[in-house]
Amino acid sequence: MSLGANLANPYLKPDPATAFSLASDGLSAVQPAALEALGIRILVAAGASTDEAASVAKRLVASDMVGHSSHGVLRLPQYVDQIKKGQIIVATTPILEFDLPGIAVLDGGYGFGQVGADIATRMACKKASTQGIAMVSLRRSAHVGRLGDWVELAADLGCVSFHFVNTLAAPMVAAWGGRERRLSTNPLAWGMPVKDGPPIVMDMTTSVVAEGKVRLAKAAGQNIPAGWVVDSEGVDATDPAALYAGGALRALGGLDAGHKGYALSLMVDLMAGALSGGGASGPDQPINSNNLTIIAISPQAMGRGAEIMREAERFSNWLRSSTPTDSARPVLLPGDVERAQRDKNIASGLGLSESVVQALQETANLVGLARDVVWQMLAIKT
Repeated sequence: MSLGANLANPYLKPDPATAFSLASDGLSAVQPAALEALGIRILVAAGASTDEAASVAKRLVASDMVGHSSHGVLRLPQYVDQIKKGQIIVATTPILEFDLPGIAVLDGGYGFGQVGADIATRMACKKASTQGIAMVSLRRSAHVGRLGDWVELAADLGCVSFHFVNTLAAPMVAAWGGRERRLSTNPLAWGMPVKDGPPIVMDMTTSVVAEGKVRLAKAAGQNIPAGWVVDSEGVDATDPAALYAGGALRALGGLDAGHKGYALSLMVDLMAGALSGGGASGPDQPINSNNLTIIAISPQAMGRGAEIMREAERFSNWLRSSTPTDSARPVLLPGDVERAQRDKNIASGLGLSESVVQALQETANLVGLARDVVWQMLAIKT
């Protein structure tokens, strides 16, 4: 869904990443299953196997469902373009390059990241179930999607987990005190299963905002908040086009505390890139790929699984019992906003902006499908 609809969520606290409106973009309510089917059809037409396409489309729509449209079907044009350029290799399964009881490295072969990240997450949790703790890295992967998906998967498998991702060949973030691009947005995520409740899921970029949200603003003709981007001269910019004209994103914390985000970003780049063997960000990388490192911990293997998850439940309830400063906005935990948005979209249908529908039409046409297939499959009335 679009960020404009995201702002309608009464539980969404003010956030620099959602502080602008896309209300000028009309919204069309569609059924998630129909959108997923459209994604599969587009990816198969682009050359993907049905299984690959189903895995990717499922995760893209899941991102839209929780309000993270920067990692949703908006990515389909990017993926199709990368397939055509040979930057995503279809019909590819990660290869196990290194394997010990508690450590493994997979080579993704530039295949779909959603496929590789699913395999890597399951492998990390399986190893942790016998070793207590395990680390699995996936290198040379296409875009792995929203990290929160893999944290939720690990929690479903009973694991506490940490996930680190870097992106090669296309740095977007300026180093602290610099103006040129030196780092990727380098997201990190971690999660904790909770007894008799949803897991705690934290997923964040180490840049002040995800690049995809700047892209959404540019597509909608909207300005962005001050502090997100510097232009090519190192001057703060509110025009999103400045980022794509030689500018850079700021590190998390912006002008006031960007040194902290910079330090986090640097370490994520090394955790994902150096440990995996896929490399840290830089100008000499051949393909803009992801590296992913997962650390999984099994409370069950420690012999204290129920106790640990009960403590997570107690602590969660203690935090939620805080008296809110705004009575209309209760104290939430990481992951609550996304779950509320998902429930809303399940009940009322997923809102797609006109610009996203148009991008889907153009992508369908690019792979040899009629533009009208988008309207037909999504049952959008013209």
